[in-house]
Amino acid sequence: MKCNVSKGLLMTALITGSVLWGGTSVFAEELQEYSLDQMVVTATRTEKKDVDIPAVVEVYSEEQIEKSSAANAYDVLQNTLGINTQSQGFNGTGMSTMTSKVMIRGVEKGTLVLVNGVPMNQDGKYNLEDIPTESIEKIEVVKGGGSVLYGSEATGGVINIITKKTMSNTIKVAAGNFGKQRYNVSVGADKFNIVAGYEKRGKADNMSGYVGKPTARTTVYDYGKGERKSVLWNWQMLDGLTFTHSYSKNEHQYWQKYALSGTRTQNNYYEDTDNMFLLQYDKDGLKANVSYGTQEKSYDQAKFTRGILGGKSPYSWRKGHNTNIDLQKTFDIGENKLLVGAAYQKEDMDLFSSTKNNNSTYQRDNYSIYASYDWKVSDNSNLIFNARETLATGCDGYQKNNTTGTSQYTHNDNLSKFTPELQYIYKLNEESSLYAKVGKSFRLPNLTQLFGNGNMNPSLDLKPEQGTHYEIGYKSNVGKGNLRFALFNYKIKDSIDADVNYATDGTIDFVNYFNEDVKNTGVELSYAIKHDDNWSTRWGATYQNPKAQNIHNYGDMDWHQIYNKYQLQGAVDYTQSKFAASMSVNFVGDRMSTRASIAKPERELKPQCFTDMHFTYAPEKNQKAYLHINNIFDRLDITSNSTSNFYSLGRNFMVGYEYSF
Repeated sequence: MKCNVSKGLLMTALITGSVLWGGTSVFAEELQEYSLDQMVVTATRTEKKDVDIPAVVEVYSEEQIEKSSAANAYDVLQNTLGINTQSQGFNGTGMSTMTSKVMIRGVEKGTLVLVNGVPMNQDGKYNLEDIPTESIEKIEVVKGGGSVLYGSEATGGVINIITKKTMSNTIKVAAGNFGKQRYNVSVGADKFNIVAGYEKRGKADNMSGYVGKPTARTTVYDYGKGERKSVLWNWQMLDGLTFTHSYSKNEHQYWQKYALSGTRTQNNYYEDTDNMFLLQYDKDGLKANVSYGTQEKSYDQAKFTRGILGGKSPYSWRKGHNTNIDLQKTFDIGENKLLVGAAYQKEDMDLFSSTKNNNSTYQRDNYSIYASYDWKVSDNSNLIFNARETLATGCDGYQKNNTTGTSQYTHNDNLSKFTPELQYIYKLNEESSLYAKVGKSFRLPNLTQLFGNGNMNPSLDLKPEQGTHYEIGYKSNVGKGNLRFALFNYKIKDSIDADVNYATDGTIDFVNYFNEDVKNTGVELSYAIKHDDNWSTRWGATYQNPKAQNIHNYGDMDWHQIYNKYQLQGAVDYTQSKFAASMSVNFVGDRMSTRASIAKPERELKPQCFTDMHFTYAPEKNQKAYLHINNIFDRLDITSNSTSNFYSLGRNFMVGYEYSF
């Protein structure tokens, strides 16, 4: 039975223990580690203590990730304070290019995802559900515009997923309801390490719903079945030189049916395949990355005719190729530090669409130079100057119509963009600090937004997004507790959005992209404390007011709300000898969907309330058994922020066993 969480129950959860730091269930030993102040590399491109960084940073350790029982990186990040997520199913599953999203501080398309410091985004897609947690050592989330040090895509923030460098010899198996299964094995031997996994996602009915009054042709979806295969291995070739290869393949089936009659009409088959090859050097202040990655997506359809399922036919396909080269060097100049670097990225995409029977090829070259100067003004204060110059060239599109044989070549103008940032941090003492910062950000239009594909029309006049960001904050490590506070404001000019036009049967006819303006002002507060050797609690809250102004397309001069206004989180953890347990609550309220078009404007969405319980028992040092329960109250939460509804999985559990040898 579906039910809602009462306000009294929510307040009880917050008072008795509050928050889940970043959405993962954390035990007392991890809280103690955090109180010593974790080291962070993503925010400044150099390793520093969190209290010395002028930005809000959330870090998930390997232990925290493991004890959350998350299946992939999306699951880990789903409940992070200040983050809003979207997916077309449970565990972050997507439907071809309709991938899961992680939106930081209300910026829909401004999340840059890095894997070991290398950009994963391809045409705005990053597929966090394709990264299994068994391969992750740590995740760092830096909130606020980060384009100065990382370039385009980081108008909302940066997520850096750091994979494991060394691995233990471990076998792990787990199973649960809905037919879910997971199997993983890892082996570490001197300079070579490998981890491989297989996941069976199971089956779930009625994973989507309808808005308004349904007709006889209104369709909804069942999640038919799906699986994930993955492998990651690395070789420490020399001191400071490492080669890493990661591979994952996700397959999903969504079964389409009429909402009123339940008659199956079509099966949709989605495949995502990711490959990344990375050579990294890190020694004596010099860091260098050379990587090549591919992201392939296919979508096939099979229709029912008089109850008989026909053969599969290709609907769309795309394969992106990204080449990245990044070189940086840090210099000590007395008590000051200078970081200089340069980066190159080659974007290259091949596409097929059955809508217009087109084959297309798009490409773009991006060159950047960047620098950061950390000036020690006094014993207690530092002033940090960051700057980046980006040049985008060779932006070309080629399309061939397979029916007529005609072809079309399109070129987009070169773009040069300079983004500066100024940061100031004042140390009150060794364990507390105040900071302030102001900076610029930008984001290039995606290649498919410029040149179109399938039912997406070309929009060659799209402007790049340009943002201005302000933030002040306070950090304190007091005794066994950690307090974090931040007040932020930003405005992004020419943010890119979509105008979706629908046919009479409710399917998408065509999509136009346009520029709009967005803005947000918000506050975040979190506190974690280890009460004693057994009990620890965390709590957190954020309030924001994200808005958009569609003056370029709809003629609407009024600002309207997007996404959620507030978020409350709470967690209580207990550990005793060989036993550990935790419970967490993440409540997201005052939600609003995005606006699809004039015909389908934004609408209110019911609040989300994500709940988890986790139990672990370790009879021996090399053995561990666990039980994880998700969606304790069996809620039907809407996981999408668009004009259609996709739902969370009902109450579900996983029972697992791990053996190390």
